[in-house]
Amino acid sequence: MDNSLASWQALMRRQWPIALALGLLLVAELVSTGPTRDLLALPPAVLLAAVAVISPRRPIDAAFIGAAMLVGTSLGYSFTGTDTFAVFSPVSPSETASMMVLIATVVRSAPGRWATTAVVTIWFSGLVAAIFRPHNARSGWSLNNFDEAFPTFMLFALAVGTGLYFRAREKDRQRTVTHAVTSAQQQERIALARELHDVVAHHVTGIVVQAQAAMIVAEKDPLAAQRILPSVARSGSDALTAMRRLVGTLRDADARIGVDAAESATADLAADVRKVVEEAREIGPPIELRIDLRAEVPAEVARSVLRLVQEALTNAHKHALNASVIKIDVISEEGRTRVVVADDGQGSAHDPIGGSGGYGLVGMRERVELLGGRFSAGRGWKGGWEVFAELPVGEAKQ
Repeated sequence: MDNSLASWQALMRRQWPIALALGLLLVAELVSTGPTRDLLALPPAVLLAAVAVISPRRPIDAAFIGAAMLVGTSLGYSFTGTDTFAVFSPVSPSETASMMVLIATVVRSAPGRWATTAVVTIWFSGLVAAIFRPHNARSGWSLNNFDEAFPTFMLFALAVGTGLYFRAREKDRQRTVTHAVTSAQQQERIALARELHDVVAHHVTGIVVQAQAAMIVAEKDPLAAQRILPSVARSGSDALTAMRRLVGTLRDADARIGVDAAESATADLAADVRKVVEEAREIGPPIELRIDLRAEVPAEVARSVLRLVQEALTNAHKHALNASVIKIDVISEEGRTRVVVADDGQGSAHDPIGGSGGYGLVGMRERVELLGGRFSAGRGWKGGWEVFAELPVGEAKQ
């Protein structure tokens, strides 16, 4: 009951200009005709106007009801000799306006075949009115008089054209909404894919690299292999935690992907980077880290810096064959933060079209460009691979 009342209230909020216009037209028509018009014709005109106002709820039904009312009143007026007033069409101005509203509404809202049938039915009801209704001598309207009948066709065409215009606008709006929804969904998918690759793949890569190392040294030094197992277990636990967080994000309709996904990130960027580097040192070549933060780094930039370092290390562990060292520079100064991760491994092993599919480089580039920064990746120091990113930040510390 409450929902029905709310829907009616919403309808009247949209339709009140039409209701007001038809009401004023009925009043003006009554005042202008005075005693020359039979008052018995007024109630049907008011009822037809009411049908036109509520027609958006059921456009097809309203169109057929309006046409049936026009045919019925025309036959009734012919039988009783009720005088009617017509100027621009075979029916009164208020009835003409009501029928135009019905035509425009059904053309705008109804499926093509039903809309065509309803418009033809309304046209037929107007023809019945032109033939059977007795018209006021003051009106002078006549089906046989082209000068009088021409405005009728113009009004009919105007109503159909108005309906077609709003129908086209509605389709454009729906296409815009559909495109916006699709774009939003695509962005969500990209964000999820980025988090899966940057976070989960990082931990899984650690597990794989450590497991391979354990297999190599197991026969020669079983104790060394056992020392690797706690690190493998920790990486597996971290991967599981990350997966649970992402699943929770998917279940939470209000969650914002990519904003708070980096639960491991804190307010201390230097500490976060050092933690990632310490974990990476356990599974790969030595790492030389240089951090120089002379400017405040916004939270969103700090998260991206952390992810860039993490992903670049993951790529180095997977692709930098025979690397002896990985160098990482994180420098924040006035207006910008630079991140450089370089190794001296075999550069060809970083081919982004290789087994990894290149999603790491794509994700890093997306992160940087979304923040208005610059990104590049390619052959660098000593023929190895270098990842460079520059992100905008705030003012330098004093």
